[in-house]
Amino acid sequence: MKRITVIFAFLLLLVSCREQQEADIYARRDRIHDMAMKESPEKAHALFLEFADQCRAQGEYAMEACALYEMATNYLNQRDTLGMRRILDRMLKSGMEHPTDLGVGYSYYSVLGTYFASKYEMDGRETDKERIFVALRRAIGIQEQMTQEDYRKQSIVPPWNYYNMAVCYDLYCDPPVRDSIAKYLDLADKSNRETVYLNQMDRQQVNISIRDERAWLLYYDGKIDEAVEEMNAVLALIDSVETQSPNTVITERGEAYSFFVELYSSTGQYEKALEYKELHEQNDKVRFGAERNAAVREVEAKYDVAKVEARLAKVRGWTASLGILSLLLIALVLYYRLLIRSKEEGRYTAAVEALVETDSDIRVLTEKVSRDAARKIFSSAQKPLSAVERKYVLLFMSGKSTEEIADAMHVEPASVYTMKYRIKKKFPDSFPLPF
Repeated sequence: MKRITVIFAFLLLLVSCREQQEADIYARRDRIHDMAMKESPEKAHALFLEFADQCRAQGEYAMEACALYEMATNYLNQRDTLGMRRILDRMLKSGMEHPTDLGVGYSYYSVLGTYFASKYEMDGRETDKERIFVALRRAIGIQEQMTQEDYRKQSIVPPWNYYNMAVCYDLYCDPPVRDSIAKYLDLADKSNRETVYLNQMDRQQVNISIRDERAWLLYYDGKIDEAVEEMNAVLALIDSVETQSPNTVITERGEAYSFFVELYSSTGQYEKALEYKELHEQNDKVRFGAERNAAVREVEAKYDVAKVEARLAKVRGWTASLGILSLLLIALVLYYRLLIRSKEEGRYTAAVEALVETDSDIRVLTEKVSRDAARKIFSSAQKPLSAVERKYVLLFMSGKSTEEIADAMHVEPASVYTMKYRIKKKFPDSFPLPF
C-alpha cells in the first residue's frame, strides 16, 4: 500500500511539474509578445528568435511555430521574402517531424500564404497567385479543427486568416470579388467576437484591419462619403493604439494613406491625393527603410554567430588544440551570410534576363541595355518593382521614345507617363532614374 501511495505521489509530482512548465512557457510567451509590441522590429525579432529555440529545446513545437510566425510577420511588414523563406524552411522541417501537430501546420500554411502573396506582388506570376489561395484555405481548414483551448495555448488569433482571405479576393482578383470579400470579413468579425481568450489589443488590431477593408468595399460600391468616414474612423482607432503597438501603427497607417490616395485621385481631388501621397511616402520610409531591414537580418546573423561561439567556448574548455575549429566555424557562418547576399543579388540579375527572354519585342528594343546597370536600379528600389514595372525600366534605359515604348507594351502613351509616376514613387527622391 505504501508503495502504491509513493508511486501515486510521484505521478502527481510529474503532472504538477509539467503543468508548471506549460504555465511558465505561456507566461514567457505573453511577456515577450507584450515587449515585442513596443520594441523596435530588430529587438522584437531577437526576442522571438531566442524564444523559438527555447521552445524547441523543451519539445513545445507548436509554441516554436508561434514564435516563428511572429518573426515571419516582421519580415512580411518589410516585404523581405528571403527572410520569410528562411522561416518557412524551419517551419517545414518541424512540420515534417510532427505532422499531427495542428499548431505547427496552422502556422506554416498561414505564413506560406502571405509569402506567396509577397512573391506575387513582386513578380506577378499566376502560379504564385493560385498558391496564395491554396495555402490560406489549408490554414483555415486546420484552424477550424482546433478548439478554443488550442487557440489559447498556441496564441492563435483565428480572425486573421479569414481577413487575409478577404484581402486576397480584393488585391489579387480583377475586378475584386466583392461577395467573397464581404463573406470572409463577416467570418473574421464573428471570429473576433467569439474567440474567448483574445485580449483587448488583439481584438482592436483585428477590428482596425476589418474596418479598413470594409472602407474599400464602400469605395467599390461608389459610396464615397461613407468610405471616407469609415477610413477616418480607422485612423482614429490607429491613433488610440499607438502607444501600445507602434509597429502595428506603421503598417496600418500606411494602408489608410494608400486608400485616400486612390480615392481622391479617382474623384479628381488631386490636392488631397497629393497630401496623402506625401504622408504615405513618409510612412513607407519608416516601414521599409533599408537600415531597419538590414538590422533585422543582422539580428539573425549575430544570433547564429553567438550560438556558434557559445558552442566553441565549450569546445575550448575540453581542449585548446581545437582552437582552429572555432575559426573555421566562424568563417563558415560568415561565408553562409555572404552567400545569402550573393543569391539576393543574383535574383535581380535573373529577373532582368527572364524579362528579356520572355518577350521578343522587349528583347529587340533592350538588347543594348546593360544588365548590370538594370540590376543596380532594380535593387535600389525602396519597394519591390513588379514584373511589368521592370519591363518599363528596361525600355526607359533603352532610350526609346514614349510612343515606341507604348507600342512595345501595347498601351496608350498616357499609360507610359502613368507608369513613370508609379515607378518614381518606389525610389528615393534623389535616385537617378533613366527618364
